[in-house]
Amino acid sequence: MVDKVKEQAYIDYMMRKLPDVKQGKVHKLQKGDSLWGLAKKELNNPKASNQEISEYMLLIAKLNNLDTIDDMNSLKINDKIYLPEQAAAKSVLSPKTQPVKKSAAKRQPTDAEASFAGVKDALFNDKTIHVAKAYPQELNLFHVYQYYHDKESGYISNHHPVVSFTLDKNGKFKSASFEGEKNVNTLGYDYNIDKNGTITQRNKFMDNARGKVDAADMNEVKVRLEELSKQAVLSY
Repeated sequence: MVDKVKEQAYIDYMMRKLPDVKQGKVHKLQKGDSLWGLAKKELNNPKASNQEISEYMLLIAKLNNLDTIDDMNSLKINDKIYLPEQAAAKSVLSPKTQPVKKSAAKRQPTDAEASFAGVKDALFNDKTIHVAKAYPQELNLFHVYQYYHDKESGYISNHHPVVSFTLDKNGKFKSASFEGEKNVNTLGYDYNIDKNGTITQRNKFMDNARGKVDAADMNEVKVRLEELSKQAVLSY
């Protein structure tokens, strides 16, 4: 039996986080259309990652009040789908840069580096983490979750996103996305990290370097994620 709970928890989390955007053009669904395909076309960026496409797809879904997996998978030919107004979408996707304080002494870790250190700690020490493989399986996209309780807001979840990652066709780590401690981007995760440990801010317009992870640390994380992928439960 296919388990939808974890993927729906991720969708619920993203829907709460995504901003409200204005309606732009209307698209009438044709044979073969999907929210994923529309999101990929609207991003119009050949370098867009699966995670970025997924998050823009959820932005479209929120705009059309498609809040569940079943809603998103029940679209029919000739249904009208509103797409985000271009200017509004750009304001959501554009990076919110902050000045980096330089020190004459030892360099302080960037938000990206500090946040990745938190991700690593969770991967190795949090006993509540679990992993789901996104659908379709060909994407080789995985989501790692944990139990999370925000005492200030009262938000509690057993499926709070920690990191999302992709593997290549040989099952080796390819890239990952994770959120920053300062919540830099309004839409989705804040940072991407490649197999070499280079961290960039997530943004459809350009790659903005935001840090570098030590090779030894990066190798440990890659091995850990590859191990976790073997425990994944397929989402919807």
